[in-house]
Amino acid sequence: MVSRLFTILLVSFSLSPFLSIGQTNWYVDQETGDDANSGESIDEAFASVEYAVAEHVSPGDTVLIRGVYKNPSYNDGYEFAGDINDPQIWKFENTIKINELHGSADAYITFKSYDNTTIIKGDASNIFRVTNSSYLKIIGFEMEGEVNNISIETALALQFLYRNAGETESLYRVEPGTTAEEIEEMTFPLLDNVSRPSYTDTRGLYMSAVHHIEIVDNHIHHTPGTGLRVAECDYIKIIGNELDNNSRRSYSGTHALVVTKATSFDTEEGYKIFILENEVHHNYNEIFSWAPTKTIITPRIDEGKGISLQRNQVVSGWTHGRFLVANNVTYWNGFSGVHSNAGTRMDFINNTAYFNSYTNTITYEDDPAGNNIGVSTSSGDDIKIINNVIYIDATWGGFPISSASTTALTVSNNLVYGVGAELNLDADLDGIETDQTLANPQFIDTVNFNFALKESSPAIDIANASVAPVDDFYGQVRDDNPDLGAIEFVIDDASLENRQTLTEFKAYPNPFTSEVILNFSSVLPSTYELLIHDLNGQLMYSENGITNGPLMLDLSHLSKGVYAVTLLSDKESTGLKTIRLVRK
Repeated sequence: MVSRLFTILLVSFSLSPFLSIGQTNWYVDQETGDDANSGESIDEAFASVEYAVAEHVSPGDTVLIRGVYKNPSYNDGYEFAGDINDPQIWKFENTIKINELHGSADAYITFKSYDNTTIIKGDASNIFRVTNSSYLKIIGFEMEGEVNNISIETALALQFLYRNAGETESLYRVEPGTTAEEIEEMTFPLLDNVSRPSYTDTRGLYMSAVHHIEIVDNHIHHTPGTGLRVAECDYIKIIGNELDNNSRRSYSGTHALVVTKATSFDTEEGYKIFILENEVHHNYNEIFSWAPTKTIITPRIDEGKGISLQRNQVVSGWTHGRFLVANNVTYWNGFSGVHSNAGTRMDFINNTAYFNSYTNTITYEDDPAGNNIGVSTSSGDDIKIINNVIYIDATWGGFPISSASTTALTVSNNLVYGVGAELNLDADLDGIETDQTLANPQFIDTVNFNFALKESSPAIDIANASVAPVDDFYGQVRDDNPDLGAIEFVIDDASLENRQTLTEFKAYPNPFTSEVILNFSSVLPSTYELLIHDLNGQLMYSENGITNGPLMLDLSHLSKGVYAVTLLSDKESTGLKTIRLVRK
């Protein structure tokens, strides 16, 4: 018996049955597959993604990966024993490497987890590496690094190691036993074309020289280096991902989610790089960094941000288009929850940032420093910071919103709040900031990281409706008087106090033009029913099935308009909801 949960929205729509985006599905299982197989079913799966891509994948195809997938020399349980020339710490390989792979505008190539048991692991350079490629989708993977297997002592032992190009003997930039005070007084020769240990700097998903890429519903965690990095890119969608506990063992001063050196693909001026509805938390550095191209080392942790946008400016090739960073929830990252350095044409809209000061609050509790602990920009141009909720540790004077050397800056309709001391505001925003609210946002439960708003929250109904996204972090439609922050306050049949336990579903992108992914924040119950109603509540289409999601739909046949999608389950307790979907 399918339980019915239906809320009539004032929307109209029609929908035909599910259509698969991919033309052919190819299956990969590293543990049980064989590249001599056909790859056309899970029982005939290939053993390697690289083989499937090289020999079989065409535009429109989908590659589904099952089980645990590791880099060739992955060493489960490895412990560093002090040998600085141990090959295990100098492996420059990738778990998955894709190069020169291109779908097309109407036929993206999709890489997708087969089910919720799929996990991609790595202990070398990168877990998932993509170069010189376009029209790809990366959907629903768990990518796990080795942070839990790398002690702080190991990270410190490898911190200053390097090798000159072509050599196999390791050298120290700083000799073991050198104190921080001594390092601060030292100068160093410039190093050119050197390598450093891969073991403590493994990245999760790293893409470069790419365009028309969608990165959706991935969980990237415990990578010693960057969690997700996209460079030299355009037309990028990073939506609905969770990134946590990344960047913690690296010597390179990195962050959780990085987009850098965006390079315009065409002359379109609208939004082209989207960072939406991501949950980015507990990413921070635990050792201070050094760069081969610098002659000094500052012996203090000063990196480890949540969302970090770097050098996205005209001089780097970002000549046309805008960034939209919206509906993200960032908390307990090392420094800023959202930060742009040397960026232009960026909009930070309806984000929620909570206590993004792990480094100052925890690591340097008695000696904090640095102002960027909320939403921040430096050396930027044409930046908008609107409708955000920012909650900070104010004990040492950091700013909820900071702006250093930024021109053409708009800051409005933000709620900021500090605990522990009087809130300190950035003097650079004097005369710029408008419609600011200084008040406690009244989150439901910060202990359990539920940042939905209580009914009494001052953030309700005061957002700038002209820029607020159609829906919120959960995919819940915003009303005509939208709220500040990533999560819209909604009274419905499920208590907001219990919202973090609900099975939510979201649509990406929304609004959409042709293809839509329905994504679930927990495993979809085995039996589902999808219902679609028109303006009058008339049932226009129903679909029954068994899946564990996400569901991918080609809705290019729909006319422009607003649609309601309701997901039902045979489990009474799941709290599945109706969402609004917009075809633009």
